[in-house]
Formats: sequence, structure tokens, C-alpha cells
Amino acid sequence: MVAAHKKFPMPDKKGYLPVLVGAAKNYKPGIEYQRDDEGKNISAKNPNYNELTAVYWAWKNLKNVDAVGLVHYRRLFFDSKPYKLNNAIDIE
Repeated sequence: MVAAHKKFPMPDKKGYLPVLVGAAKNYKPGIEYQRDDEGKNISAKNPNYNELTAVYWAWKNLKNVDAVGLVHYRRLFFDSKPYKLNNAIDIE
């Protein structure tokens, strides 16, 4: 999962699922990420638990997965550098 509280260029790589954390308060039209306020969730507690609301959402709602990982929207892991995100600015 890629935890984000706002719209941001996301990687176009298999295995990354953008999750809007604190979606109960942070959702704006045009943000098409998985929301952490669907299903069983603690989205409203995001100001106290930060990205952990995404972890809780995954624990309670993702089925048939062997493992779940979490990265922050500005701290992504890639195979090599320099790297580029689809339709994004260069990050170095």
C-alpha cells in the first residue's frame, strides 16, 4: 500500500495500491485511491494514528493476501535509481 492523504503521482508498478488515509476527512473529488473509510475502518482516527489507519483497513478488509506492506507517498521503493513515476516530476 502507498499511504497518502492527498492526490500525488503514484507509481505504475504491480504491487502498489494507493490508499487515501483519513479519507473520512481528506477525500476530495478526483482522488481515485482506495479509501480507508470503507468496510471496517478507523479512518476518523487518522489524526491520532496517521498511516496506521491504512494498515488497519488492510488487516480488516483485504482477503487472500500473503503479506501487506506500507510505504509513504513520498518515500517509495524502486528497483533502481534514477527512477520516474508516470506523469510525474523527477524525484532525486
